[in-house]
Amino acid sequence: MQTLPFYIVDVFANTPYRGNQLAVFLNAAGLTTQQMLQIAQEIGFAESSFILSDQGTQENFEVKIFTVEYEVPFAGHPTLGTAYVIQQFLLQKPVPELSLQLKVGSIPVTLAYSGDRPNFLMMRQMNPTFQDPLPKKEIAEVMGLPLTAIHPDFPVQEVSTGLPFLIIPLQTLTDIQQLTLHPEKVLAFLQRHGLYKTQRPDALTVAFYFFCPETYTPDHQVNARMLALENGRIIEDAATGSANGCLLSYLLKHQYFGKDHLKLLVEQGYEIHRNATVKVSGSVSGDQYDINVGGQVQLIAKGEWYVR
Repeated sequence: MQTLPFYIVDVFANTPYRGNQLAVFLNAAGLTTQQMLQIAQEIGFAESSFILSDQGTQENFEVKIFTVEYEVPFAGHPTLGTAYVIQQFLLQKPVPELSLQLKVGSIPVTLAYSGDRPNFLMMRQMNPTFQDPLPKKEIAEVMGLPLTAIHPDFPVQEVSTGLPFLIIPLQTLTDIQQLTLHPEKVLAFLQRHGLYKTQRPDALTVAFYFFCPETYTPDHQVNARMLALENGRIIEDAATGSANGCLLSYLLKHQYFGKDHLKLLVEQGYEIHRNATVKVSGSVSGDQYDINVGGQVQLIAKGEWYVR
């Protein structure tokens, strides 16, 4: 019976068992799309990644990423976690940068080392796109909070650097903590505004990314939560690299901190006890954005997967 080697890592995690879990599968070129999806569903993490090409000394690898619902063109924590596995177990030598060939295009990842292991990885995301703002009153009803919970000076807006998120600016940490999303209300809202997978050319359901400037940890600047409708239920992501790229783009576009260049630490996953730290840095000049998202990766486990 055919087997695949796989690794489990925690991404955006300063210590093991924090951040966002990821399963990375090697030698996956022979798998069908359906097999990859079934494996992702069986492992049950927010995403799993599949390395199709093993090009030896060439730092350029074709990768597919799946949620438990479908293949996605880009995702942040799988990009960093997969880059870590490639460096450690395929290249097996220090490299300053490597590139992942994803459905959305080539994503470069830089690596900094402590000894022979990367202790920090940073990816550069694609130039963002912005959609028209959406009604704040409807969002307030969906999330079960008063309208005053949403910041009055900044819009609710869909942003994408390869994967779309609805960026929602809240006022306080209490607002973040009290979010209550019900699948039926979320589905109705998404369908009403053309944000559901069956209504979109990209076939992707837009997820919600809430943020506020109050934090649990004093040296962090932003607290955030990602909530999404997936297979008919609301799921929460512990750390969302793609959403943080969208958030950084939003903060720069709307001068949230009054600057056209930013370096911030974003905390996520605290409400589900998977405390994550995401570093974002970037700038904007006209309609050109430099969007970088990074963090630490912790190696958790390795094994073999039986392919059926």
